[in-house]
Amino acid sequence: MPLLACGLLSAVVTADDEAVRPLFETQPNVVTESLEPLLAWFGAEAAYEEAAGLNASYIPAVFYTPEQGLGVGLLYVGLYGNSYGGTVQPSSLIANPYISNNGSVGLSLENHHFFDRGDRRLHLDLSVYRDAAVYYGVGYRQGQHDDNKRDYSERALTLEASWINRVQGDLFWGVGLDLHSVSPDDIELAGRDGIAAELDSNTSYGAFVSGLYDSRDNLIGPTQGTLLQAQVGAYFDASNDASFGQYRLTASHYRSLKPLPGLLAWQVQADLTSGEVPWNRLPDLGGDDAMRGYMLGRYRDEQMMMAQMEYRLPVYWRLGMVFWGAAGSVAGEVSQLWDDTLYSYGTGLRFKIKDKVNVRADLGFGEHEATFYFHVNEVF
Repeated sequence: MPLLACGLLSAVVTADDEAVRPLFETQPNVVTESLEPLLAWFGAEAAYEEAAGLNASYIPAVFYTPEQGLGVGLLYVGLYGNSYGGTVQPSSLIANPYISNNGSVGLSLENHHFFDRGDRRLHLDLSVYRDAAVYYGVGYRQGQHDDNKRDYSERALTLEASWINRVQGDLFWGVGLDLHSVSPDDIELAGRDGIAAELDSNTSYGAFVSGLYDSRDNLIGPTQGTLLQAQVGAYFDASNDASFGQYRLTASHYRSLKPLPGLLAWQVQADLTSGEVPWNRLPDLGGDDAMRGYMLGRYRDEQMMMAQMEYRLPVYWRLGMVFWGAAGSVAGEVSQLWDDTLYSYGTGLRFKIKDKVNVRADLGFGEHEATFYFHVNEVF
């Protein structure tokens, strides 16, 4: 998955947002006032200006992840649209081409468009990439052994589109389509190793339906409210004419600690499957958005569940910090979840480049290693 455009959730808020209190109130000074024109030159104005139409930023970005190494990209962030319900809820468009020193190269596009004052939403996610990746096999015990690691290159195309409609109040329903095509190559020990032999090429596609309760004050940078979502999908694997099901349950909550500074955010997520699931569609833990502290692809199985909590603290001006802890589990059966539990914790720095959009540098600690991520946007 491209690592500079995974979602748009922010902890650092504008000065006029009374929901979250910063550690220090921003006072104009020579340093900040001299930096603002430079940031504005890149389109990184601090506030969203609805009257300006499309608010576009072009941000050259340097990133690092354990999977992709050190890389560079160009982050385009466009915010547009109207206010409704007393809350600025702009539509968003993100484009991110990137390349890294280990040969990873890709392009991702993400669009969240609001119609009819937010009563209808269109979400589009497209990724085309050739990334360096790792595979440890399937199951918790496979991921526990460092010598199970197999490096490979993953060429992939992913496309997901969903249409969401408001039923009443904060209740929504949605339908969507999903396509994944993957082709591994340059596999370490290919043809001579049982773990490496599991990495076959496949294309899978299907459709899903979802139900949501969404009382968040803002989709791309919530400071209060709750998200409850259930999604059920039916898929077909063209490589072996097999079908499988995927089921996702998500609960997120955001609460200001006012009069204390900062925001408390937590998320619980379960990714469950049935049928003959291709290896690349198995739920996994690790990476930059779930269980930071573990490499993406180290732990995967037919069922997964995780919980993570963050303290998001705006510090001063555009700067902020995050502290988090997480726990997760993968297993072959739902009843076996939490028999073996993984933990991670960490901290990170934030710098706001656009209203509700942050650059983040995260250091996560897991059972085996520490991982560093230089990325854009919050995890959830």
